[in-house]
Amino acid sequence: MESDDFSDIVKECGKILDEGMAILSDVEFDINLAKEDLVTPSMTRQELVDMAHEVADSVRIKKAESSFAKRHFN
Repeated sequence: MESDDFSDIVKECGKILDEGMAILSDVEFDINLAKEDLVTPSMTRQELVDMAHEVADSVRIKKAESSFAKRHFN
């Protein structure tokens, strides 16, 4: 085997390893990005139910205020 052939083989192996490292780096980045996208609940079910009731009450209050303003200022 000639030294030029060996040198070419080593260079080709280096290119393959570089490509493999780039692919692995991209995969690692995608995995970390996916981990950040996971939603973890910060409230209990009861807290969410309470919040939904509060939002509904707030909407009713806003609607009542709007109706009151229409009746008294028209």
